[in-house]
Amino acid sequence: MGKVYSNLRVFVVTFIWFLLTHFSAPVLGQSLKIQGNVIENVDEAGLGFASVSLIGLPDSVTVNTQLTNEKGLYEFSNVKPGKYFITASFLGFENGSSTSFEIFSEDLTVLTLKLVSSTNNLKELTVKGNKPLLERKIDRMVFNLSNSIFAKGSDLIQALALVPMLKLEEGVISIIGKGGVSVMINDKMLLLRGSELVNYLKTLRSDDIEKIEIITTPPAKYEAQGNGGLINIILKKNQSLGWRGSVGTFYSQNNRPSYANNLALYYRSRKLSSSLTFNQSNYGSIIKESFNITGRPSEIISDERRLGTSPGLQTGASVDYALDKRNNIGLIYNISDNKSNTTFNNSYRFVTDNRIDSVLNTTGKFSRPLFTQTLNIYHDLKLDSTGKKLSSSVNFFMNKPEMKNNFISESENTYSSVRNNNISKYHIWSVQSDLILPYHWAKIETGIKLANFNNNANIEYYTYSDEGFLLDKTRSNEFNYTESNIASYFSMESELSKKWVAKAGLRYEYTLMDGYSPTLNQRNKRHYGALFPTAYIVYKASNNHVFSLNYSRRINRPSLNSLNPFAYYTNIYTYAVGNPLLLPSYSNNVELNYLYKGMFSCTVFTQHTSDIISNLTTVNGPDLITSRGNFLTQDNIGTYLSFNRSFYKWWDNSVYVSFFYASPKSKIAAISTPGGTSASFSINNSFNATSLLSFYLNYNQNLPSTDRNVYTYGQRSFRIGARIKLLQNNLIISPGYFLGTVNKYDMHYSDFVQSTRTDYNYNTFTLTMNYSFGRSKVSGNNKDIRFDEKRRAQ
Repeated sequence: MGKVYSNLRVFVVTFIWFLLTHFSAPVLGQSLKIQGNVIENVDEAGLGFASVSLIGLPDSVTVNTQLTNEKGLYEFSNVKPGKYFITASFLGFENGSSTSFEIFSEDLTVLTLKLVSSTNNLKELTVKGNKPLLERKIDRMVFNLSNSIFAKGSDLIQALALVPMLKLEEGVISIIGKGGVSVMINDKMLLLRGSELVNYLKTLRSDDIEKIEIITTPPAKYEAQGNGGLINIILKKNQSLGWRGSVGTFYSQNNRPSYANNLALYYRSRKLSSSLTFNQSNYGSIIKESFNITGRPSEIISDERRLGTSPGLQTGASVDYALDKRNNIGLIYNISDNKSNTTFNNSYRFVTDNRIDSVLNTTGKFSRPLFTQTLNIYHDLKLDSTGKKLSSSVNFFMNKPEMKNNFISESENTYSSVRNNNISKYHIWSVQSDLILPYHWAKIETGIKLANFNNNANIEYYTYSDEGFLLDKTRSNEFNYTESNIASYFSMESELSKKWVAKAGLRYEYTLMDGYSPTLNQRNKRHYGALFPTAYIVYKASNNHVFSLNYSRRINRPSLNSLNPFAYYTNIYTYAVGNPLLLPSYSNNVELNYLYKGMFSCTVFTQHTSDIISNLTTVNGPDLITSRGNFLTQDNIGTYLSFNRSFYKWWDNSVYVSFFYASPKSKIAAISTPGGTSASFSINNSFNATSLLSFYLNYNQNLPSTDRNVYTYGQRSFRIGARIKLLQNNLIISPGYFLGTVNKYDMHYSDFVQSTRTDYNYNTFTLTMNYSFGRSKVSGNNKDIRFDEKRRAQ
């Protein structure tokens, strides 16, 4: 181990030296483009051979002057990052100039200048963006939400339904074929999950959002953990001073009512940006679930009904302060207190030759209080005027989930009253530093990050006797786990020509882990390091045809709770055990993308994943045991198609189709891996009846599919709703109705099949109301914070 730490010290010192040496590197500026057109104000025809000048600020020096072509188009190439404005003149028209603007890393900025005839008294110049609905950047797909007619006036959750490749089910936002994703706001990672994330996103209005970036292959600057991808929500840039706010409420009704309320306040001055958010919710549910184990001489049939409530409170605050023109400091703090309370009734039947041998009935109450706190402190330093920047941050996270399952199991010959508690205390901290170095030939990003995990878990199993509840030490344990991660990265992006752009990155992550069970007097130590390359190339054949190819290697580490070797019981015969010897799984991913006219996209992907962490169900007499292991390897290949277009000015339409084939292999004979296909499609339509009233009609169909050893039956869903704008568009009322089908799947093992059917009662009526007040263009803190480690402590 001493040699390992010695190597780590050498690595860290070498990397810090590399960062410091780059501070003194000459910065010549990244090569950018500014292009657009000049039109007249009457019929918006292009003004050919108009004079256009690019003026640099703050000195008002003319950088370049040129004439537009016969169609009124202009283009300034090899522009360095900085602040500029554009002037335009043409005989018979008033001279005009745009407002000032800044460009940093965008490869294309489009400005349309409208000149007013000299016979007209109007003297204002209109500057407007002209972007397609979909764009392909070097490492992401961009959905320009501000160009969607239906997105206006909705909350962000409603707007996400319009974005290609995204889906929202059971409070989980995911990329099709990728699973759950992390969500960022202006590159700032949101440290929220599930209902907390949904409640927060409902406080954001689509009118404040410029675009949504779908990052299926995260670049080297982001954690290599997970394979779900990223969603980056870019807010509109504005400098309005003052305050604004919004208050909203949400109500839904199926078999039980649910509601949520939110309040958001934002304040901005010349040096200070701040925000305060508050969410209160209570979700109710009645879930019916059954599972059967068939194929063995003795079959097991289980039926369960769960009645649940999930009250929660969340609040967050952020402050960003500009010390001077070069230095910004700030903090972001979030705290939440959520509870999940469920009462359940379960019937557990043992059947042989179609005859019931015995019945075990279990009634109980499951509770899961969850208290979390997150604190981010950061500092940004602008090293010069060309975009050179150093960002540093410290992150803290604390999570105290307490799962308590009190149940009574009884049969003809058995009676047991049990209290089973699983109490964990997670503490995570990280320190990171990121450096951006723009050159005329490339943009370089590099950084380092240190993270530490600590979890103290205690499983307690109490059984009732004449003396009261007594601790069963054979079914109880303590488990302490620590993990340290050291990561560094380097990436480079370059415009090779007007048609070719390339980017490559390399990330190194080194992990030290130590799990100790005082109960067993057992310790497991492990350390490992790995390189995670990423590569991208984009070819722009024309304005209508864009091709891209990317590659990435990813890692999926086990959750902290899954490493605890002891059992957690749901009844006296059913329990799940962790595995302290779990290894991370690795995946290699390749994607080929094509984009046509910003409205049709096609993605073909392939993926190879090894050492997949999978569940194994075994039957030992009456016991049903779920364990975890690195049992599977799988190859996937598939495609995703999307079509988005506005017909007329009142109809938005989008169609999405996905298909993939999975070929899994099992390391153990107990898991059957037949492999198979998966396919789905969705059709979304939105209609603007008037400027104040709009409707939407969405349909989604998942065809039967096979993934790993799981066969999932087909599902479909249907949504219909409306949006009403009142009080000068400040009050938005959105009624809706959702209709869905039950979840059904089969898990295949060598000697039996476990079939599960879950009815969430998807027939749901919803009503959302949101009222905005104050200045509409005030934004809060948009700081870039990345703290992905907390995802493993949920």
